[in-house]
Amino acid sequence: MNCAFHPEVENAAFCIKCGKALCAQCVRQVQSSIYCESCLAESLGETTGTAGSASRPIPPLVQTAGGGSPEAAFLLGLIPGVGAIFNAEYFKAALHLLIFGTLVTAADHAGPGEALFALLAFGFYVYMPFEAFYTAKKRKLAREGINLITPFDSFNEQFGDMELWGGIALVVMGVIFLLHTFDILPLEKIGRIWPVLLILAGIAFIRRFLKGKA
Repeated sequence: MNCAFHPEVENAAFCIKCGKALCAQCVRQVQSSIYCESCLAESLGETTGTAGSASRPIPPLVQTAGGGSPEAAFLLGLIPGVGAIFNAEYFKAALHLLIFGTLVTAADHAGPGEALFALLAFGFYVYMPFEAFYTAKKRKLAREGINLITPFDSFNEQFGDMELWGGIALVVMGVIFLLHTFDILPLEKIGRIWPVLLILAGIAFIRRFLKGKA
């Protein structure tokens, strides 16, 4: 997730009042609490007040939902989409359900390639609780002013944004199912060419090796 005010910069923390993602430049820390600039100014104004408004009650700081307990996020993540819902990432929850359901459906109709799609479905099922856990843990530590580098952050650094790859995967799967629906290219035939994925993976590793040698 990138900074709400600098979309090109990765977030370092979250404002405890509005929940916006903040980069290091936007972080305003008061003791162990993290604020964005506007929420900090608003909180200071509410706290100090004026002589004419001294009797006005000070509203409490508001913390956005999501990410309260990494352990709970992991357990709920075992149910497809629910871990993301716990972290208040509703769009991600819908995507998780869509991807998992698509992989399970493909595993039932892919013929020779059903083992591959079943393995991908299992891998994605395992991915969801860990993704929910690290998202909740990153937010929890961000409220304490600690920027946690998760395995998913490391993946983004090495291979690019996971959202980009997720979008590409959805487009590819959508095209495959559309072709199957119109009997242009049945899943059974697609299942026979799954070794192409091994070739593409091998090429990717070779490119990384050559890039490291350059």
